[in-house]
Amino acid sequence: MNRIFINISLSTLYDNKRKKIRVRPKEGQGVPNLWVSCSKKQRNLMNIGTVFKMDVKLIESEKRKPYLMASKKILGQLSLF
Repeated sequence: MNRIFINISLSTLYDNKRKKIRVRPKEGQGVPNLWVSCSKKQRNLMNIGTVFKMDVKLIESEKRKPYLMASKKILGQLSLF
């Protein structure tokens, strides 16, 4: 069953392994520490280290590792880095 987490603080970081900007939730929110799937446009609009809030949904599938899926709307930006 997919779980929804409301108003979660996320931050952008550079993933050296994949050579691209990626998103993870900030610690201490009761959300699994998984990569967040969101649009490339959203990720690239923000500087590395930017903290912002979005709703996310935990996606669990037999075909791939669990991940978090971001809503399409940013609820607010908290900092630039």
